[in-house]
Formats: sequence, C-alpha cells, structure tokens
Amino acid sequence: MIKTILFDTGGVVFLQDTAEAFRRFTEIGVDARQFIGDYGQKGIILNLENVAIFAEDFRAEISKLVKKDLTWEEVQHCWLGFLKSVPATRLDNLIKLREKYRVCLASNTNPYIMAYTRSNDFSGDGHGIESYFDKLYCSYEMECCKPDEDFFKKILDAEDVKPHEVVFVDDSKKNIATADALGIKGVWVAPDEDWMPAVEKILKIHQNS
Repeated sequence: MIKTILFDTGGVVFLQDTAEAFRRFTEIGVDARQFIGDYGQKGIILNLENVAIFAEDFRAEISKLVKKDLTWEEVQHCWLGFLKSVPATRLDNLIKLREKYRVCLASNTNPYIMAYTRSNDFSGDGHGIESYFDKLYCSYEMECCKPDEDFFKKILDAEDVKPHEVVFVDDSKKNIATADALGIKGVWVAPDEDWMPAVEKILKIHQNS
C-alpha cells in the first residue's frame, strides 16, 4: 500500500522556463550553460544545491565571475527565471492527495528559489509552498542531490517507510532510474506535463498491495 508520494518541483509542481533563467544570468554576465545541463547541474551550481557552498559563497563566486558585487536580490532574480508559473490545478491536486497520503517535496534546489517558494507570493493567493506539502526535502538542506541513492535513502529513513510504499514523480529519467533501482515506484512525466492522471493510475494499481 502506498503511504508517501514525493514530488520534484521544476517542471512538475511549477512550470519551468530555462531559457528565461539563462537570459537573466546572461544579463549579469554569466553563461549559465556551463553550469546547468539537461536535468543536471555542475560546478558552483551543483555545489550550491548540495551545500558544498552556501548561498552567500555562491553570491561571492558569481560576483567574482562578473567582476561586480551582486546583491542577494540580483542573484535571486536570475534563479527565479526558472519559475514560469504555478498552475492552481496542480496545487489543488496536491491538497487532494494529502487527504489520503503523505505528500512531500523531493527537490534539487537552493536557498534562492526556496526563499521565494516558501513566501506567500508562491501560490498567487497568499500561500507558501509549505501549505501544499507535509514535508519539504531540499537537496541543499539534505547535503546531497538526486540522482544519488543517499538522497532517497535519507527520505525513506525520515519518513519511516519502505521503498515499495513510496511513489516518486519527476521529469528526470536519471532520477526515476535511481528511485526504481531502490524499489520506489517512479513516475516519469515530461517537463510541465500534467502528472495527475499517471499518479492516479499507479495509486489505483497499488491501492490494495
């Protein structure tokens, strides 16, 4: 029986605009393509998301790259380019799922994005992201990133659940592959695709197992 459902953020909870984020980074003089690939990060961005460096260190490193002292707000503005919109239907579906299951965020993310999503500006009607989840598992707070097995194992331990009792929804096939290998029921969705039909299908299949 399924007890817990894990969700990624970008491309899953909110619609993502990578081109806009890259444009904003370019405006301040940073070629973000050298740090961000398809569904993966590297260099100082990976270091930020697995807390090898802290947000202030990241701001300082980016400032060195562009030879200008950037503010927190300027760096955050670049990161928020990834967040295109938050469909109300997805938030409604998260609330619906919480009636029967424990619903948790499981995201590679960073303090710049989470400062916004945790604010009352996130939903458009005065609610932060914590209003829609029982628990937020963020890579920079867990000190590891997907698709590392440790990321999932830490969540399993914290939730006190077995892998077969968990569904994981993500738009990265690498992340889904790791989850599947651990026995978690992975649900891959294309970026920005409506995931509710696929989630309802797998929940129905395993409702009595």
